[in-house]
Amino acid sequence: MAIQQRASGIITYAQSLIDTIISPDTRKAYYYKTVAFAQDQPILFTFVLIQFLLSSTPVALFLAFALGTLALSFITALLFSLFWIGVALLLLVPTLFITVSLGIVLWVWAVSSFLIARWIYNFVPVRVARITEGEMPNC
Repeated sequence: MAIQQRASGIITYAQSLIDTIISPDTRKAYYYKTVAFAQDQPILFTFVLIQFLLSSTPVALFLAFALGTLALSFITALLFSLFWIGVALLLLVPTLFITVSLGIVLWVWAVSSFLIARWIYNFVPVRVARITEGEMPNC
């Protein structure tokens, strides 16, 4: 009993999905047109039907192959890209370590140079400071 309910639920879901894609009125109109064509042109209808039935399997297999190939190529491209991004990251991290270290050393050198220059400027006597400003010394 549970299997029948589950199957009924699946069929109902499939029917509602089909109804959202193609309305029941449109499906009914195409059904009547197909029946009318089969009654008016039975030989041509059987020819088209046989061609459709025999061609649908190779077309479905080709579509499955094409979609599988696309999925494989996307997965391969993703893995290829992730591999080379990882290799580049292995080069980027040490490079950033070196550049950040050099930046810190340069900053420490600049700040210490400024502090030493300011200390020397404040330590130098005022007379020497006036000479550097353009005054002539009184000898």
